[in-house]
Amino acid sequence: MKKTLISTLTTLGLALGATGASAYTIDLSYPYLTYGNTNSYSMPVSAYYYDQANGGGTGPGNPYYIASGPGQIMDGVVIYTGSGGQNVTTNAAGFDNAYETPNGSSPVFANFAGTGATQPNTAGKDITNNLSTTWDANLTYLKNFLDGDTALFLFNNNDTNADQSLAIWAKMWITNGTNDVYNGQYLYLTNRGLVYGAGGVPFGNATTYNGGNVTSPLTGYGSSDYVLSGGQLNANGETFNHNLGANQVAYAADVPLLNMWLNTLFSLSDAALSQYTMHLDVRLGCDTPANWVSGVDNQGNPITCSNVKIDNGYEQLFLVKNDWTNRVPEPESLVLLGIGLLGLSTLGRRRNRAAKI
Repeated sequence: MKKTLISTLTTLGLALGATGASAYTIDLSYPYLTYGNTNSYSMPVSAYYYDQANGGGTGPGNPYYIASGPGQIMDGVVIYTGSGGQNVTTNAAGFDNAYETPNGSSPVFANFAGTGATQPNTAGKDITNNLSTTWDANLTYLKNFLDGDTALFLFNNNDTNADQSLAIWAKMWITNGTNDVYNGQYLYLTNRGLVYGAGGVPFGNATTYNGGNVTSPLTGYGSSDYVLSGGQLNANGETFNHNLGANQVAYAADVPLLNMWLNTLFSLSDAALSQYTMHLDVRLGCDTPANWVSGVDNQGNPITCSNVKIDNGYEQLFLVKNDWTNRVPEPESLVLLGIGLLGLSTLGRRRNRAAKI
């Protein structure tokens, strides 16, 4: 049945995910696109595959429909949210509290350096080298949180009906007690300077990309480090909506090198590990508006700041423990092209179904 289903789609973006009391199961053996050091997966396509094989629809009850309202994400570590409530904007010791996302269409851009997203209070977090421009986590606490599983990032896209796309870029690294960068390398979600909306390597090797220390990602359509997030994918008569709002996960992101590094570092004693910190820099929306007037999308529509900006706010990003262990793609899935986390490689005009908040 799976081979039949896979052969009917000409695009991919497949991730199988199921929520549990304290862990998620996102099937990382399925197709993905690689953006720099990040492998990206689509939740809506996964729900479709599961429904075709097992029935029951693609909504609640489908194990790949991942609810992410305030009550559903309390088992995760919330990095970025517009939702309020206990254990949503406030994380346990060892993890920075969540950055608060913009609510509404202003500003059109947000980052963790204080533009758009509200910085959390870092007092009492017990994090070495806690930076004011990143979201940070102490690795001893992260080890205890993951409890033998791997780290996975989940994202909600929450744009409007007028335009459902967003531009996003992310950077991650680990430092020790003397602020040395672990392995001298930074990890990225990046379009690698390609045309915005393109890029992404089907079944790429996310462990090979080394972009150096990028402090100012390329902005614009013709040459961009920003990855396309959101919108609808039309394939073989099916429409897969990824602008699902603040209460349903659209994308999953796996960073293989991060998990490889964590596996090595977690062998240290807790005292030694406590000196290590994971830093995350996320930028979302229309950075440098003038640079976006430089091309058209695959439907001939101009790409401007209005096509990539924050239109609605309330996007969410959170970290969960993933207990999936098989990371080898199934051979029959290798024939597919792809969509992925925070990006679609084949994109029509995205005019249907506004996100609800």
